[in-house]
Amino acid sequence: MKQALTDNFILLFWVSLMASSFVVSEQLLPFANPIASTALRFILATALMLPFIWKKSLQQINCKILRQYSLISLFLVLFFLGLFEALKTTTALRTSVIYTLLPLLSVVLTYVVLKLVTPNKLIVAFVIGTLGALWVLLAFTQEKLVISQWRLGDSIFLGACCCLALHVILVKKWASDVPPALGAFYIMLLGSLILLPFLILFGDLNNVAWQQSEFWQTLLYLTIFTTMTTFYLQQHLVKKVGPNRLLAFTYLIPSLVVIPQGLANIYQLYSALPGIMLTLLALYLISQQNPQIPESTHK
Repeated sequence: MKQALTDNFILLFWVSLMASSFVVSEQLLPFANPIASTALRFILATALMLPFIWKKSLQQINCKILRQYSLISLFLVLFFLGLFEALKTTTALRTSVIYTLLPLLSVVLTYVVLKLVTPNKLIVAFVIGTLGALWVLLAFTQEKLVISQWRLGDSIFLGACCCLALHVILVKKWASDVPPALGAFYIMLLGSLILLPFLILFGDLNNVAWQQSEFWQTLLYLTIFTTMTTFYLQQHLVKKVGPNRLLAFTYLIPSLVVIPQGLANIYQLYSALPGIMLTLLALYLISQQNPQIPESTHK
């Protein structure tokens, strides 16, 4: 019981930092384009962590770890690049709606990659969580959502969410013997290398507000808290609770982002309450069952 409470507290802390990145990343847009800000976060996080981890990284790294973490990092980078490309032909609201499908995508891909069958009761819980997150999201927006008008950007972002789910699942499959801090460092280092050509070609570096203190303050927050800390916690949590339960907590992101805004609009907050309750119910049901990954999937 105590361990379950500890896991849930860490999961809540992780998802709170994830939710803050949605808000703070928007504040960085006037100072740098999304590709530049993402690449700079990875590069700066790698540089900050290097003095503490370089000896261990050199001692443990081998061709197998390098190959596996290159693929793990690639899927994470593809998520970010897919998001940026998708927003050219779709809206932020539509990507947010598709993002609520992430835990369900993880359930499907967990079966494909890890051969882990999710019980029907848990699948129902994931559907409830998706509906709850979607309810909260739509309760706080005035934008009309026309689902029948599927766009190219929607398809791109759906593929990007599959990449993010695969990123988390592959951490579970391959990273069981790598300490969380070291795993996070490998992801940041290799992600930086993958992003470097995109930064040079599409980062619009001449228009980055290098001289603005607000740019550096915002970038440092995103680097330390929503990159280094969340990557470390994710490495730790995936091994303990599994990818599906980890991603299930992303159902809370709409609530964590919009509730502070809703304090100024009681009607919207009231209309979102059923969605919040559905989300909490789903998390309770999912937390009650946490099937273990067979050891053979770690190989």
